[in-house]
Amino acid sequence: MRGVIRIAIGFISALLVMAIRTASATEPVRPSDAYGRVDTIRVEIEPVNDQHWLATVFLNNDENLAAMTLPFRWAPRHGFYRLDSASYVRTRTAKFAVKTFHPDSLKETILIGLISDIGRGLPPLPPGNGPITRLYFTKLKPASKSLVLDTTFISPHNVLQMVTPDVASVYPVFQVKTVSGRENKPQ
Repeated sequence: MRGVIRIAIGFISALLVMAIRTASATEPVRPSDAYGRVDTIRVEIEPVNDQHWLATVFLNNDENLAAMTLPFRWAPRHGFYRLDSASYVRTRTAKFAVKTFHPDSLKETILIGLISDIGRGLPPLPPGNGPITRLYFTKLKPASKSLVLDTTFISPHNVLQMVTPDVASVYPVFQVKTVSGRENKPQ
């Protein structure tokens, strides 16, 4: 009987730990930075022509960064826009060793992962301000609203986060602006 009780307690404990981890992973992360001012990820969205849109992702940071995850979702939802590609040409991350790009057209999300070095001796991203990636979209349906990007949570544990070379997490402020400069609220 004691064995059955131990197994039941172990099982319940494991479920409780999993529930706590899942709940904490899906809660919004507050911007925080132990290295001075809070860094900022800013997205500027502009139409290229009637069918194509460009979203440039900028980073303003005051410490060296070794890696970052950029999970985004786009709106309006339900097939108004398609994400075509990402480019790192003429960006601050152009020489990073790893630049991953995982779009999900059904969920209308994208997960970008950037790692400065994987053993080749490449330097981390120094403090500064400028573009880190460009996202290209195609308008599929006549939409009454402009393209909007927002940060999101993507399973298993991807939030808007950056990591310093000494493996400290930095959670930046997120901003979205249209080319006219007025704030664009996520859907």
